Amino acid sequence: MNPADELAPYPSPEGRATEVATLAARVGGELVEYGTSVEGRPLLAVRVPSTLSDRPRILCGANIHGVEFIAGRVAIGLLRALADGDSRLVSLRAQAELWVVPSINPDGYARTYAASGHGLLPHLRGNARGVDLNRNYPRPGGAAPSWLPGAGSDRPGDATYRGPHPLSEPETAALDRLFHAQKFVAGANFHSFMGTLIPARVTDRPAYATYRQLCRTFRRAQPHHRYFRLASRIFDTFTGEQEDHQHHVHRTWAVCVETFTLLASWRQHWRAPSVFWRFNPRDPAPWIENDVSGLCAYFAAALRLDRP
Repeated sequence: MNPADELAPYPSPEGRATEVATLAARVGGELVEYGTSVEGRPLLAVRVPSTLSDRPRILCGANIHGVEFIAGRVAIGLLRALADGDSRLVSLRAQAELWVVPSINPDGYARTYAASGHGLLPHLRGNARGVDLNRNYPRPGGAAPSWLPGAGSDRPGDATYRGPHPLSEPETAALDRLFHAQKFVAGANFHSFMGTLIPARVTDRPAYATYRQLCRTFRRAQPHHRYFRLASRIFDTFTGEQEDHQHHVHRTWAVCVETFTLLASWRQHWRAPSVFWRFNPRDPAPWIENDVSGLCAYFAAALRLDRP
């Protein structure tokens, strides 16, 4: 089976790299190699300078889990909308310098793409060492590991294996250095397929209320599918996720966006032909349009706030 046929309309790693480079040139941005993956692939970000000088920086990241190809399509869709002259992004560019990381986990993307040609998808979440990168960040305040399902595992081979220690992986360590260097004011991290907005975990009332408003702003701007907010000051827990690290260590307003809804996934395939098609829509276009709209509104609102 040819992966290009099996995974259409999702491109090969080489095709995606060409697409990103082309869009970076179209928007007057630059490709920044901020690190190298376990298997030696470049970790790439697109930096789009603001039309005004000395502007704050915002970050859109995606595809931290290898199988979640739609997440990267939304991030790339943000660049495409800017290249096509979307007025919301033109306005946003006057307010901030935009950074886009289409694939935080390029090894996971490449392995998923290659495995699909054999009808197998053994590498779903982790990097090339099987570490779930979204469980590999330090837990704020030295919080103890949670016992809740999905909160992270110490056993290699588990889907949410958190790695031998926080920031043990070159992908997370490199991104943490980028956070330190660029001091992003706001960030959005794209995943699939829950159709939810998951803000950084906070326990203080003012920050919690601010995230409620930011998520409401994102949701109201979505034209097709409005995602609900998943948050609790009491019942949530720290699991080593990126948005928690961004908020508590780097003073960044950060939200996880789970694009593509559970209902839409089940409507697409009651019995999906592969795990890949459980996580990804056959037609990415409506989800890109839906979430780029929300993202523009979210960033504009976050830029009006003081740092957390």
